[in-house]
Amino acid sequence: MRKTKGIINAKGFSLLLLLAVTLVTLFGSVTHADYDDWIRPTSISAAGKKSLTMKIGEEKKLRVLMKPLYANDDFLRWKIVSGKKYVRFDDYDRNDDSIALIAEKAGTARVRCYINGKSDQKVTFTIKVKKSSGKKNTIAAKGSTTKYEEVYDDFDLAVRKLTAVSNRYLKWTIADRKIVDFESPHMTVGSDVDFIAKKTGTTTVSCTNTQTKEKISFTIKVVNRYEDSDDNDDFWEYYDD
Repeated sequence: MRKTKGIINAKGFSLLLLLAVTLVTLFGSVTHADYDDWIRPTSISAAGKKSLTMKIGEEKKLRVLMKPLYANDDFLRWKIVSGKKYVRFDDYDRNDDSIALIAEKAGTARVRCYINGKSDQKVTFTIKVKKSSGKKNTIAAKGSTTKYEEVYDDFDLAVRKLTAVSNRYLKWTIADRKIVDFESPHMTVGSDVDFIAKKTGTTTVSCTNTQTKEKISFTIKVVNRYEDSDDNDDFWEYYDD
């Protein structure tokens, strides 16, 4: 009877030991992650040139380097300090080590990145926006202009636009609506529109600024679900990326 009790105690001790090691490991990793999240950069510097030229409608990224490298970039903040009518940020996220900037009008703007709580640690970029020598660019594709989709899947396509361009002037068309169609027949205008893949094949979906006649076209390649053949190597490479 004592032998059996000893065996049970030994098993119980092993389980307790395993549980303790697991908790220590888990607690230690969480503590380390939380610690990293609160590391404030001590200094920043420009990644590349601090002066650049853009054309109206063009998008470029500004980036800074942090020290230490493992610091949390949520402590960084971007701001347009002058020339807000000439450039704008692509989205609402202002806390990062990089920011996407879109040129709106010809002129000069200054964009600054600084460390919250350290007013002396900042980098200022000078942006000169020039008029395009040719036709004015009012819209541009968001992401790749070649898309691979599976039959019955819904997906969206989007374009970037200048602030002055109203969504109602952005009209979308589909070359072959047997292959791809609008998810909603009433939602065919705007900078972001939803579609559905109906059957295998390739077609073109275009967005046109009806005021300027400028057009952006996307090539949509629809394939069967889980199709795995040599003909669709590009499709699988796309998903592997």
